[in-house]
Amino acid sequence: MSGSGGSMTIIADNIQTPVWMDTNLQWNPKFWKSLKAKTLMRLNPHWHLDKKTEAGTPVEDMLVDKKFLSEPILSFEQNIFKADFPETGLSISARMDDNGGSTSLRYDFTPVADSKFTTEDAQKTVQYWLPSLREYYRLHQSNSVKHRFWRFFMDKIMLTMNPTQRRICSFMFKLTMLEILFVTALIIGWHFYGG
Repeated sequence: MSGSGGSMTIIADNIQTPVWMDTNLQWNPKFWKSLKAKTLMRLNPHWHLDKKTEAGTPVEDMLVDKKFLSEPILSFEQNIFKADFPETGLSISARMDDNGGSTSLRYDFTPVADSKFTTEDAQKTVQYWLPSLREYYRLHQSNSVKHRFWRFFMDKIMLTMNPTQRRICSFMFKLTMLEILFVTALIIGWHFYGG
């Protein structure tokens, strides 16, 4: 996702210990109360999700090459949102800062005995996940036509795809743009030099 997440990305690149990271976005409790587990999981750009089963949602983390079942527990109490992933030991939180003038994100990791998910895996995962969550959150800061369009695009198109499908779609989009430029150049050339 593109956007103005430069400072968030720099901070996320250097995550060594769990700290609260300022998003520079106003607190929006409605967003955190309505955030679904499936949406949060799909915001991880490296998680391939399969259809949910009784045991949970099968997840393949393509970045760290790990597979596990996920059944996240989401809670919202006293202006703190928390998403626990007990099978990995990973937890993501959001809280209100500056009396609602800002939102901060944080991750925590507690190793789980039966899990192959390590501290390094958690650091690599949140390095991309938290900026992705921040950019999705930014789309809910305003109800302008532009923000509504991008929310629709994310919810109905991008977040329904797995990471491989997103890469293919991105490649096809870029290829289509090149084709349009090529055809435009041909038309302009024909108009000025051939016609």
